[in-house]
Amino acid sequence: MNPDAEIERRARAIVIARTVYKAVMVVWVLAAAAMLLIWWLTTPDGYFWPVWPILGLAVAAIAWGLALYGKFAFKIREDKVAREVKRLREAG
Repeated sequence: MNPDAEIERRARAIVIARTVYKAVMVVWVLAAAAMLLIWWLTTPDGYFWPVWPILGLAVAAIAWGLALYGKFAFKIREDKVAREVKRLREAG
């Protein structure tokens, strides 16, 4: 594979991953809004339980976003990619 094709393949994978991430963020916002609506319709003066699932999802979303945009320690290492390629080739 020529270097330009490899760069395009990697760029395409990054664009796909970032697009999926953005779509998941939209789903997360809709889920958070739904939980807030359920809480407000059922117990507006009661315990504010939506904070816990929203907070948990937010921590996961932030960690995923930082890793995806290269600002976190979870970077993809080339040696791991090479090992996986080798394993897949051997598996047939």
